[in-house]
Amino acid sequence: MADRQEVESKLQATISKGEVKVEELKAKMAELGDDASDEAKDALAAAENTLQAGKDKLSELTAASDEQFDSMMESAKETWDDLSAQVEGGWASVTDKVKQFFS
Repeated sequence: MADRQEVESKLQATISKGEVKVEELKAKMAELGDDASDEAKDALAAAENTLQAGKDKLSELTAASDEQFDSMMESAKETWDDLSAQVEGGWASVTDKVKQFFS
């Protein structure tokens, strides 16, 4: 297993990517204004919730002792896999839902 600092850095990088994507989506939604569909609003809300869950887990991990960190890292793996999947691929589907309103 990677060392703690490496894990925390990787997780922070994933969160940073997610923050950029959410901000891009917020900007597009702002451009749409009242024309934004409920589906697009729901997709953005889901993305924000997932990002917040990732931030919460990172905070828990950074505050944990070394022993707690190892245990928490195992239980948090699924959350990070979900966040990583959304950042890498899931955001594309959310973005596509928003883009369809620009065409």
